[in-house]
Amino acid sequence: MKTMTGPDYFACGGSVQGTRHIQGSIPCEDAWAFENLPGCLVLAVADGLSSADYGGKGAEAAVTACVREVARLIKMADDDGEIPVSDIIRDGIASGRSCLTALAETNGHPLSSYATTLALVVMKGDCVWCGHIGDGVCACVFGDDVSVLSAPGNAEYANETAVLTARTWEKHLRISSGKADAVLLATDGCQGALIRREEGGLQPYKPFIIPLVKALREYYIEGRDCNAEICDLLFSDRMRALSSDDMTLAAGFSSPGEPV
Repeated sequence: MKTMTGPDYFACGGSVQGTRHIQGSIPCEDAWAFENLPGCLVLAVADGLSSADYGGKGAEAAVTACVREVARLIKMADDDGEIPVSDIIRDGIASGRSCLTALAETNGHPLSSYATTLALVVMKGDCVWCGHIGDGVCACVFGDDVSVLSAPGNAEYANETAVLTARTWEKHLRISSGKADAVLLATDGCQGALIRREEGGLQPYKPFIIPLVKALREYYIEGRDCNAEICDLLFSDRMRALSSDDMTLAAGFSSPGEPV
């Protein structure tokens, strides 16, 4: 079980096949990963492109490599007393892309065959930073306030999204920051549950976000498997009505205490 039981933060999440992939017997091509450090949480989700031969492998490799490198850089920065989080996120994502390049070269595949989106957050204190390439969404809760920290990226063409494997990935990397005691990351398959288009812009959908955050906190305190709870949610008819695509939803929280 991936649920975190550290003293400062905990994380949980789930990735499930979309109905289209279930019908075609195609494995889920989304992925998520995290690392919990003293006073800091690193969390990421990725959506491997179905049009790429190894998009799912790209998503899994990207979240693993990026989270690991960002965590390593934060540890090093902590030792020096300074933490330039935006620079660390950029460098960590660059390392993740290098990992995909090495994977493609090792297997004799074009880099584009591992195409994947990426959204990565760092929570430290009451602050949160997000590095984001492509679609998906990052929503934050801070006290009674709910906000969209990073919205789906704009594509140059319809049905196209920016990816980590593109030569222009740095151009499409958006880094934003804000305040949060809880963060939700979603791939595009379930981003519609977190955001709504209102008054010409994207707004957080509080009737979904607030109850979910409250429930996950309570489940954590009760010692329940929050990963299983999220997967059950993603398999629900309500979520399936949003999209036939694979779905990943991951959450990071400042810890309310050890589970009982």
